[in-house]
Amino acid sequence: MAARVELPDNLPACHALIQWQADRIETLEGEVTRLTGEVTRLEGEVSELKRDVRSLRRALFGSRRERFAANAPQEAPPSDDESSWANSLLPLELAPGAAQLDEACPASSTSPPPTPLPAPVPRASQGRRARKLPAGIARERILHRLREAEVSPELWNDPRARRFFRLVREEVEIQRPTLKIFEHYQEVLTVDCRAAETSRLVTAATPAPILERCYAGAGLLAMLAASRFADHIPYYREEDILARQQFLIRRATQWRWMRGLATFAWPLVDRMRERARQSAVMGIDETPIAQLCPERAATRQAYLYALHGDADHPYVCFEYASHKNHENVRRIVGNYAGYLQSDAYICYELVAAARSNAITPVGCWAHARRKFEPLVQEGPHPQATWLLERVQQLYDIEDRARLFSDAERWTLRQAESRPIVDEIARWLAERDQQELPRSPLRQGVNYLYSRWESFTRFLEEGAIPLDNNRTEADIKGPVMGKKAWLFFGNESGGETAAALYTLTMSCKRHSIDVVAYLEDIFRRLAAGKASAQRDPAELDELLPDRWIEAHPAARVVERVQESHAAAARKRQRRQQRRQKLLSG
Repeated sequence: MAARVELPDNLPACHALIQWQADRIETLEGEVTRLTGEVTRLEGEVSELKRDVRSLRRALFGSRRERFAANAPQEAPPSDDESSWANSLLPLELAPGAAQLDEACPASSTSPPPTPLPAPVPRASQGRRARKLPAGIARERILHRLREAEVSPELWNDPRARRFFRLVREEVEIQRPTLKIFEHYQEVLTVDCRAAETSRLVTAATPAPILERCYAGAGLLAMLAASRFADHIPYYREEDILARQQFLIRRATQWRWMRGLATFAWPLVDRMRERARQSAVMGIDETPIAQLCPERAATRQAYLYALHGDADHPYVCFEYASHKNHENVRRIVGNYAGYLQSDAYICYELVAAARSNAITPVGCWAHARRKFEPLVQEGPHPQATWLLERVQQLYDIEDRARLFSDAERWTLRQAESRPIVDEIARWLAERDQQELPRSPLRQGVNYLYSRWESFTRFLEEGAIPLDNNRTEADIKGPVMGKKAWLFFGNESGGETAAALYTLTMSCKRHSIDVVAYLEDIFRRLAAGKASAQRDPAELDELLPDRWIEAHPAARVVERVQESHAAAARKRQRRQQRRQKLLSG
């Protein structure tokens, strides 16, 4: 049993005891308040860490595909106290301003109507069908003749007998690549003049070699360059491939040849870069690549920057940079003047701000939606879902205007895209006032709201794309390559890769046979390399878009057909989704 507390029996002592208890209660209440705040802070930190863990798990093990499917879009942004996400948004075809589209955007005879869409081309792998082999492949007939032992004499000698061959089957066969050695002999005519004790010597003209001290012809050099910079085969694997032909070319020799080809083709590469910087709209993006650092016995980060020209300057150009800094970006952008589309990398923004009279920055809506997409993937998030649905509407409008002219696309955007953009602007202003600093939505809101003017640029010109995905697709070449060959050996290796990636990726943009293109331009550049200054008009004839017009047989038709079929299937899926929203 606890000891009994003796209470004071006089009034001053009672007052002192009461005051002590009041102070003690006040101290305990303060401690409770402090601990409650600490618990709240820790709960928020735990929630944030859990969200980071989910994001990391999704980045490591989840799907890389960025896809958002709206189930039940809304007419207005959801309020903070809203618990339901069931209200519906007007379908895309009934968006504000769509009713006036007929008056604002008259039909043009040069552009096909947006509807109906063509039937999608089925995939070649579906079902078993009779396959028609292409006619361009060389054919050889193999005749299987009757043997006398298989036929009776009376049939051989029967006057009614008729002998003929019938086609049984077609086989596609491949013969191992064969290496040939071309021995160049030069005819020489000499005349001895005994009276004058002199002689005259006349020699036949011979084509100049592609590279000095190089025993490889244009075809072999083109194949090696395409293997490395189009098919992503490292030099040591190319050694094994050539060794199967009983001819080994060491990796150091291959590298020396590739460096020589880059230097050899530099005037053409510079011409492509110059033309790309004349674009009205140019995309830019970069990818990091490891580079050996001998002084530290380790690697450091180097970068390849991709420049994507517009439709009038259809070239994909790469630039090497040893560091990712403002000076290198300013050098790569050069004297460009026009719309520059990129992500929100600070150096791009600084260059655009320093040359605001010439460069107009354009935002990428694919990057904007990426800030909100993880919130939807991690769980229901009404606000993020509302924004993603609006962005999806913008992409649906762009899909309908895919074959429009720039003027028609601009008119369509004014009628249908601008109301959606204005609605997003009002939503961003509201969210900027209401979202807490550490709110999961705050990062995406800040990304859009602080650069809002650049994200509305696509409304100014019909030629400005909604996102920079085309440039991101360009850098997939080096990204796939570095997974195989891992790193640059030095800065010279980076410059070589930038030059040859410019040639190979520009070929891929035009669906050109890379080996055929490289072999031809190497021969033609070698034929004119004696001149100190190359004529720009001659270089223009070697540009990929000009070259393919003169060599249509070098176009990889299968790739073009496959791309068109995939685009048709995607358009049909989007149309079905829009029709489902309309009927639902």
